Amino acid sequence: MALPEADTLARVAFRQRRFGRWPDLDGGVRLFNPEMVLVKFRGAKHVSALRVEPERELESCRIIAAREDVEFAELDVFQQRASAPDDPLLTNQWHHQVLGSYWAWDRGIVSAPVRVAIVDTPFQMDHPDLVANVDPGWDVVEEQPVVAATGINHSTLAAGLVAATVGNHLGVAGVGNCRVLPLNVNGAISEIYNAVIWAADHGVRVVNVSWTGADSDTLNAAGAYLKTKARGLLVMAGVNGTGFLDYPNQPDIWCVSMTDSADNQRSRFGHHIDFAAPGWDVFSTAIHSSYGYDSGTSFSTPVFAGVAAVLFGINPTLGPDDVISVLKATAADQGAAGWDMYFGWGRIDFGAAAEAAWRTRPVITSVAWSNELAVVSAEFKSGLAYSLWRASSPADVSWERITNAVALTQGGIIQFTDPQAGGDRRFYRIGIETP
Repeated sequence: MALPEADTLARVAFRQRRFGRWPDLDGGVRLFNPEMVLVKFRGAKHVSALRVEPERELESCRIIAAREDVEFAELDVFQQRASAPDDPLLTNQWHHQVLGSYWAWDRGIVSAPVRVAIVDTPFQMDHPDLVANVDPGWDVVEEQPVVAATGINHSTLAAGLVAATVGNHLGVAGVGNCRVLPLNVNGAISEIYNAVIWAADHGVRVVNVSWTGADSDTLNAAGAYLKTKARGLLVMAGVNGTGFLDYPNQPDIWCVSMTDSADNQRSRFGHHIDFAAPGWDVFSTAIHSSYGYDSGTSFSTPVFAGVAAVLFGINPTLGPDDVISVLKATAADQGAAGWDMYFGWGRIDFGAAAEAAWRTRPVITSVAWSNELAVVSAEFKSGLAYSLWRASSPADVSWERITNAVALTQGGIIQFTDPQAGGDRRFYRIGIETP
């Protein structure tokens, strides 16, 4: 077939997130469109694409290239943008291609001053690829701060999937440059509960629990407290293995199943599943300042947690329900239409979700002060609900919605007056919602 047909085939493969994988010269892994080889026949004007047997693409490419009537043959390999992060082991992280991370990074969506707690035996806090994004944590068992830890692989891989430093000329990349902190537990429900409560009381907006227990009413109560206290999300593992798991769907626990590079679901299914995320054979930070592969819902969970944190960072006025709505609206629906027991609302799409969250950010055109009143003007579009928010710091999670702000609209501008601005330093944001 000619390349226009090949392009159509490639689009189908990309939409379905079906990729082939092969090692490159640097020891990484490259993704390519499956069941296809690009061929230039001698004397032909254009390159053509031949459909070949699945999982025999590399072999077919070599056989075709050896023919006398063929000038060259090669796989349809996905290339990296010139502006992609320079982390040298990024090619090993297939999940970023599937998630659409490059789309977000290419638009500067990299840093998000939002904290994610990893509830586990602490990760290696001084890992060279993590240390720039690590905050001190808390030991729930001993009731003391955690400021240093040699780590275990389980939590260190999870921390790297969230926040391995993006673009630092080193190793791998997390979803974004979020802040991560360890909360040490042995694994009892009471300890995990106390860890989530501690996180909420200290303004942590995303709590990652890569453990079983998403059926627990106690942990759901912790999730409800986190949602109210810190406007945060409790994210838990969907459980490894195969077959149906008779867990209830707890309303304040967001449970994540695991997918592979072809978007096959690879974990237990049931009513408890809310979303799916990559977690099979993923590559991340490991102990001893190294890197490694592992599989499990323990790793799809921090991928989800990292994406949620970046969305909070894109627009801090977004609440937990807003972020979940964005993720639902943008997820790749891999199973039955709508929610299903395997993928929940779908496999999350970081690129699409970041774009949707970015569109919720209004453009403030001016801020003026007069008689201790703050007048904030922003671009306005009819059909949307606008609100004014303030905080003492742009990184503050406790943004306050100013319910008594006076709003006036004129043409394409909305003007808010904060009647209680006072003389202190204030930061303002405009929130937009669909009524």
